[in-house]
Amino acid sequence: MQQEFDDEIAYYEKAINIYSSLNNPHQAGNSYNNLGNVYQAKQDFQNAAECYQVAYEIYSNFQDWSNASQTLGKWGRVLEAQENYAQALPIFIRGLAIGLQHYQDSIGYYINALARMLQQVGERQFQVIWREATGEECAGEVREAIWAARDELG
Repeated sequence: MQQEFDDEIAYYEKAINIYSSLNNPHQAGNSYNNLGNVYQAKQDFQNAAECYQVAYEIYSNFQDWSNASQTLGKWGRVLEAQENYAQALPIFIRGLAIGLQHYQDSIGYYINALARMLQQVGERQFQVIWREATGEECAGEVREAIWAARDELG
């Protein structure tokens, strides 16, 4: 809250080192996630994305789908803030897949995020990236929900 970013960064880096030395990767994941939050607040989006990626990988290894989903959302938003829509899209797709399988509370968030990506990259590129990320077409109820959300964006 005081925006003492350098102090916060140092604190979370120390926490990561401590948890790693104690062989407690899940707590290190929490610290990476928090460090990503600090970098995001500082608008250092490159470092934020790197921290969120590491945190996501740790959470997935532990099958902590709630934290994995939330971290993907933040990672995608950082990429979106940089206008890296083609990179954000697969992250949001992964988040939606987790939501559909494990953490239904996040589905609406990801439908809206994917609608924003659709609006930014257009239908053709969206479909290409979707196929690359999933190996199949975006179809059925998921497609309808994303397109409807896009239409609501205006």
